[in-house]
Amino acid sequence: MQRALGNVAVSLFLLSCSPTVEVPVRIIGHGGLGEGADQPMNSAAALRGGLEAGLDGVELDVQLSADGVLVAYHAQELNELTACHGLVNATAWPTLRTCTVEGDNGAAHPVVRVDSLLPILARAFPETDFTLDAKLFSAGDWWAYLETFSRAIADLHALPELRGRLVLECQVTDFLDLVARDAPGLPLYLYTTDAAQAIPTAVEKGYAGITIRYDRIAPADVQHARQRGLLVTLFGAGGRWSHHKALSAAPDRLQSDDPLALDQ
Repeated sequence: MQRALGNVAVSLFLLSCSPTVEVPVRIIGHGGLGEGADQPMNSAAALRGGLEAGLDGVELDVQLSADGVLVAYHAQELNELTACHGLVNATAWPTLRTCTVEGDNGAAHPVVRVDSLLPILARAFPETDFTLDAKLFSAGDWWAYLETFSRAIADLHALPELRGRLVLECQVTDFLDLVARDAPGLPLYLYTTDAAQAIPTAVEKGYAGITIRYDRIAPADVQHARQRGLLVTLFGAGGRWSHHKALSAAPDRLQSDDPLALDQ
């Protein structure tokens, strides 16, 4: 059951001469519980914790292992967060499963296998969704890597528990286009730093929306994107002021770095 955190309704004047409207905003936990939680982002504990707190969904960074397994991990190099070394894409799952990220409370959190954890969470929290932020760090041929990664996303999308529950975002249009081919119906968001360039590109390619940092897009541009048929995800908000600024733009989705603060 969703709690107070989920699906915030924002009252605002969209235009100076317009009546006040209620805009529902789905609240998504960045990495699960955000950046300041005891549990490290992308860990099973953080992802489950965000859903237990009543969020509408959680975001996780997804990479492809050497043997085609999707894992939740953000950094380019394994040694940035774990005692392992090399790229995720150069490492097979039997090794990756031994790599752990230490939380602020000292607990060790194993790297998550996405196709194992998400179906479990989907069954436990049936009203939520999962945003996959595809991180592309290839250890070999670029196009072969993209093709394999896209097929792995399609296989995940085909799992019965996850049909209609996934959102994919990425900065690379070549990859998004492959996923559009392999996983029809999966909502695709173009991750961008420039709304003026991204909006027409996303419309032309038939993507579901754009993802952009909250302080790099004006409320009028959010409304312009929506008028063009796109959904808008904002990220980067963590404190009270940044949450207010992000929500006042009336996005469709907000990936929060401190989602529990929204309930205070």
